[in-house]
Amino acid sequence: MFPALLFAASIFYYRPSPTGLRWSASWVPSLDINLSLQLDALSFVFVGLISSIGFFIQLYALAYMKDKAERFSFHLYLTLFMLSMLGLVLSDNIILLFVFWELTTITSYLLIGFNHENEKSRKNALQSLVVTGAGGLALLAGLILLGQIAGSYEISTIIDQAVHAKDSVTQHPYFAPSLVLVLLGAFTKSAQFPFHFWLPGAMAAPTPVSAFLHSATMVKAGIYLLARLSPVYAGSDIWFYTLIAIGGFTALWSAVIALMQKDLKLMLAFSTNTILGILTLLLGIGTETALAAAILFILAHAFYKAALFMVVGNIDKATGTRDIRVLYGLKAVLIFSFASGLIAALSKAGIPPLLGFLSKEYAYKAGLEVHGIVMFALVMINAVMVALAIAVISQPFLREKIEDNPTVKSIEAEIGYWIPPMVLACCSVIVPTLGLGWLNEYVLSTAIFEINQVEQFSPVKLWHGINLPLIMSAVTLALGILIFKYMSSVTQALNKVLNPLPVASEVFEKCMAVMLSVATWQTERLQQRKLSVYALLFFSVLAAILLLSPIWPTGDFLERILSLKLYEIAIALLLIAAALLCVFSTSRLLSIAGLGAIGFLMTLVFMIYSAPDVAKTLLLVETLMVVFVALLIRHLPHFSTVAKHSITRRGFHALIATVIGFSVTALLITITKAPLDSPLADFFAQNSVPGGHGRNIVNVILVDFRAFDTMGEAIVVVIAAIAAISLFQSHSQQQNRIQSLIFSTTAHIVAVLMMVFSLYLLLRGHNSPGGGFIGALIAVIGLTLLIFAESPQYVRERLGYRPMNIAMVGVFLSLLAGGIGFVMGQPFLTGIWWKEILPLGTPLIFDVGIYLAVIGGVLEVLLRVNEELD
Repeated sequence: MFPALLFAASIFYYRPSPTGLRWSASWVPSLDINLSLQLDALSFVFVGLISSIGFFIQLYALAYMKDKAERFSFHLYLTLFMLSMLGLVLSDNIILLFVFWELTTITSYLLIGFNHENEKSRKNALQSLVVTGAGGLALLAGLILLGQIAGSYEISTIIDQAVHAKDSVTQHPYFAPSLVLVLLGAFTKSAQFPFHFWLPGAMAAPTPVSAFLHSATMVKAGIYLLARLSPVYAGSDIWFYTLIAIGGFTALWSAVIALMQKDLKLMLAFSTNTILGILTLLLGIGTETALAAAILFILAHAFYKAALFMVVGNIDKATGTRDIRVLYGLKAVLIFSFASGLIAALSKAGIPPLLGFLSKEYAYKAGLEVHGIVMFALVMINAVMVALAIAVISQPFLREKIEDNPTVKSIEAEIGYWIPPMVLACCSVIVPTLGLGWLNEYVLSTAIFEINQVEQFSPVKLWHGINLPLIMSAVTLALGILIFKYMSSVTQALNKVLNPLPVASEVFEKCMAVMLSVATWQTERLQQRKLSVYALLFFSVLAAILLLSPIWPTGDFLERILSLKLYEIAIALLLIAAALLCVFSTSRLLSIAGLGAIGFLMTLVFMIYSAPDVAKTLLLVETLMVVFVALLIRHLPHFSTVAKHSITRRGFHALIATVIGFSVTALLITITKAPLDSPLADFFAQNSVPGGHGRNIVNVILVDFRAFDTMGEAIVVVIAAIAAISLFQSHSQQQNRIQSLIFSTTAHIVAVLMMVFSLYLLLRGHNSPGGGFIGALIAVIGLTLLIFAESPQYVRERLGYRPMNIAMVGVFLSLLAGGIGFVMGQPFLTGIWWKEILPLGTPLIFDVGIYLAVIGGVLEVLLRVNEELD
C-alpha cells in the first residue's frame, strides 16, 4: 500500500505551476548543500509513474516471489529502489540528487544480483554497478562544476540563472567540461551507446525487477536528468548534436540487436534501449513538439513495457522458458495475460487510439522539424518496434499448437499474476481517450515550459486529420508487418553482417580483465607483505615530494638558536640521544626504552609550553605503549637473528631520514616564526565559560564545540578494538602473573587509587585539566596492574561485564547526549545544561560515554593480547 499512498499524496500536493511545491532544510549550509525537494510538473510525471507502477509491481511480485524464501528481502530492496528514485526526481539540490542517484545504483545492484547463487546474476550485477557507478563519478564532477558556474547547488537557482544570465553561464570556462561530464553520467544511467550493454545484462534479475527497472525507474533517471538540465545546456551545439547523434544511433543499433534475440526478455530489454535512444534524440531536438513527444513516450513506454514484462514473466512461470522458438498455443492457458499483452503490444506498435500511437505521431512531427534523415531513422526504428510487438504476442500465444504440452501450468487462478499487467495495459487506452484534456492542462504545458522555458504550448490532440505523420505511421505499420513476415531471413542476414563485429559486453569484460591484470602486477610490485618495504616506499615518496620544493629556515635562524634556554637545549640533546639509541642499539629492551624516552621527553615539552591536557594524554599513552610492549617483547625476535640490510640500503635509509627530519624541522621553525593567528583561540577563550560552562578550554572544545569529532574518535577506538580482537583465534586462560608478593599487594592498592583518581579527573575535567579520555587511560593502567598481579580472568570476573559491552554503553551514552539536544530543537550534540536545578549538563553525559568507550575498547585489547600470547 505504501506506493499507492505516495501516488495519492503526489496528486494531492501537486500544483500545476512552474515553481511547484518546494520544501527545504539546511544540511551543510556552509557548502550550500540543502535537503531541498520540489514537486513540479516534470517531477510529478516521474513520481506518478514510479509510485503507481511501483504499486502494481509490488502486487505482482507478491505472487511471483511467493515461493522464494528471500521474498521479504526482495520487497525491501524493491521499496528502497523506489524510494531512491523518488528522492532523485524530487531533489532540488544537485548534491542531494547525486546522493539518490548513487542509491539507485546500489539498490539496483542488489536487485539485479538477487539470485546471487547464479554466477551470471553476480557478473551482470557487477557490470551494471561498474558502468553506472563510473558514470556517477563523472556526473558528480560535472554537477560540482555546474554549481561553481552558477554559484549555487540549488537546481531552481541554477536554472533561473541560466535563463536570465545566459551569457555568463554558457561562456564560463567550466561550461563545456560540466556539460560533457553530465552527459557521461546520463548516458551510462540510461544505457546509451557505448554503455548500452549493461541494461540487457540486467535481465538476470527476477522479472518484477525488470518490469520496474525498464518502465519507470533507473533507466529513466538519465532521461530525467537531461530534461531537468535542458534549460542550462540546450543552447549549446555540443548538447544538440551529441544527443541527436548518440540517441539516434543507440535507438537504431538496439532495434537491430533486438530483432536478433530469441529470449522474450532480451527482446524487450533491447527495445527499451531503443526507446531510451529515441527519448534522448527528442530531448536533443528540444522543440515544443519534441518535448511533448518525449513526455508522451515516457508515459506510453512505462505502461506497455511494464505490462509486457509481467506477461513474459507469466509465460516463464507457466512454461519454464522464454525462448520464442519453442513457445506456442498459450492463448487458451494464459487468457488474461494474452489480453493484457495484446493491448500493450498494440500500444508498442503505435496503433490508434492508444498512447503509443500518440507519442509516435508527435515524434514524427518533431523529426520533420529537424531533417529528413531523422524522420527516416524514426520510421525504420518504429517499424522494428512493430515487428517486435507482433512477435512477442503472436509467437507464444497465437501460433497453433504443434502438440499438447503437459508441462504448461495454469497460473492465472491467482489474480496477482494478471491484474497488474491488465491495469497498466488499459492505461494505454484510458490516458489518450479520457485523460488527454487533464494531461494537457495540468502536466504537459507546465512540464514543457520547465524543460525549454518557452511560454507557448499547443495542446496535444489525438487526431490531426490525414497528414504526413499519419501517412508515415501507416508506412511504419506496413514495414513492421513486412519485417515480421520475413524475420528469419532478416535475422540471418543481420547475423552475417554483425557477427564479425565485437560484442560490447565482451569488450567490457576484456577491459576489466586488463585492468585487473594491471592491478595484480602493481600489487605484486608494491604489496610485498613486508612492513619495511611499505615504510620505505612511503618515506621515499615523502622525501621526494619534500625535495621538489625544499624548505629552508630563513631570517634570524641563528639568533633564535642562540636564544634557547639551557633546559631546552638539554631536552633536545636527550631527544637526539634517545633517537640514536633506538637506531644503533642491539638490545630489544634498550631500543624500547629509547623509544619510550622520546615519548616521555615530548611530554615534558608539552608541559613546559603550557599544554597540560596534551601532556597528560601523551604520558598515559606512552605508559600504555610500554605495557603493550612488555606483553609482546617475549614474542619479538632478537636483533641478532634479524638479517641486516646492506650498507647501501642503510645509507639510503639515513638519507631519507635526514631529508624528512631537516624538512620538518625547517617547517616548524618557519611556522613558529610567523605571528600566531589568534581569532580561533580568542573565540574559544571568550566562549568557553558562557557557551560551554567550563573553564578548561581544551575539555570544553572536546565535549562541546567539537564534540562530533570526539565522538568519532571514540567510535574509531571501539572499531579498532573490535578489529584487533577479531584477529585472535582463542581465549587462553593461562595466568601471566608477576611472582612478587610486594607487587601483588601494592598493585591492588594502587589500582583502586587509580580508579578513584580516574573518576576524579573525569568529573573535574570541565574546569581543570582532566576529562573522560585522560581518566579512562588512568583507569586502564590501574586495571593493567591487576592483570599482571593476578590474571586477565581475575579482571574479567571483577568487572562483571565484557569490556566491549562497556564500550558499547559508552558509545550509546555519547549518542544519547547528542540526541537530547536534538530532541529539544538544537543541533545534534549541542550542550544542554540544567544549572538552575543541578550543575549538570549533557557534556558530562557525553564525557562519561567517552570514558566508558575508551576503557572498554583499550581494556578488551589488553586482555585479549595477554590471554592469546600466554
